[in-house]
Amino acid sequence: AMGLWESVRTLFGEGGNLGCLPRIGKKGSSKDLHSYPMDHEKRKGSDSAAPEEVVTVEVPEVPVRELNEITSFFSSENLIGQGSYAKVYRVLMRGARPAVVKKLEKPSKHASNIVFLKQLSVASRLKHENFVRLLGYTISGDLRVLVYEYASMGTLHDVLHGPRDGQGWGQAEGTGGQAAAVATSPALSWEHRVRIALDAARGLEYLHEKVQPAVTHKDVRSTNVLLFEGFRAKIADYNMFSQAADMARLNRSTHTLGSFGYQAPEYAMTGQMNDKSDVYSFGIVLLELLTGRKPLDRTLPQGQRSLVNWATPMLTEDRVQDCIDPKLGDQYPPTGALKLGRIAVQCLQYDPTFRPSMGTVARVINYAVVRDQQGVV
Repeated sequence: AMGLWESVRTLFGEGGNLGCLPRIGKKGSSKDLHSYPMDHEKRKGSDSAAPEEVVTVEVPEVPVRELNEITSFFSSENLIGQGSYAKVYRVLMRGARPAVVKKLEKPSKHASNIVFLKQLSVASRLKHENFVRLLGYTISGDLRVLVYEYASMGTLHDVLHGPRDGQGWGQAEGTGGQAAAVATSPALSWEHRVRIALDAARGLEYLHEKVQPAVTHKDVRSTNVLLFEGFRAKIADYNMFSQAADMARLNRSTHTLGSFGYQAPEYAMTGQMNDKSDVYSFGIVLLELLTGRKPLDRTLPQGQRSLVNWATPMLTEDRVQDCIDPKLGDQYPPTGALKLGRIAVQCLQYDPTFRPSMGTVARVINYAVVRDQQGVV
């Protein structure tokens, strides 16, 4: 598997020196397909111009006028999340459809509209029931906006741990950011936890094994597991459009990929991420679902601050009950909890080659864990 930037290079090649976007056209008669011809400068030492490259975006462009209308000119009243790279607004699209508008910060000189369009082209093709859907976009001068479906139940992080910093759920770096009334929500049932684990695993399996070229998410964490009606989960795609993250190699940013507490050990040593790095991070998310604890919690005693170090020794038949989220009480099947814990341990193997694929993880959760939850109230 390869990261999104490598995926883009594979799809479109290195090309030449890309110029500015000369015009916007529509491919065929579909309003959802937008083709962008890109003029290349003449290659050095060649009398002929490089062939025209066309990038197709498979979601509709949202006119600036409509964008200003639905956000009330990006009013602070609609602002529901803010981070280093974007501001996030909750809006109602035409037809009263709730959605999330993510306004990216002004791009760096290296992150041209051409590069952004290539990323957008790849993202617009990603369609799966367990992957957050991109609904539209806007590019106008330095304005870059992405429109996503609205996750009515918030993020897994906020449902498990409560909203961050007193806000609703949502880092602006994520595709969500919309507030959800999770502070007073009842504890997640075991059935919902298993369902969320399976949905998230299938979303990552789609990126790793179904998409061509394969995509590495690079920032799997509970904040990027978005919850919809019935606690169905979808993976959000934060790193696809992060100016500091995806473009780190171009602008030599010191920003690191991934999130502290979720990063695989090989990333600290090599700075490289692949599909097995995502598997490691998913193992942390499984531990969160099992224990109700955060990956790192400095409010706890020294030996309990790291979730991995504290929980993994207890994922045995005679000790697993000591690390299960106390909010569950006894409303969980011990064999199912043990199996989910063992899956987490396999995902957290130090050697990436020993970690299972996300397809294998999804199948084991489905066949081994879901079966054991039956009969639990």
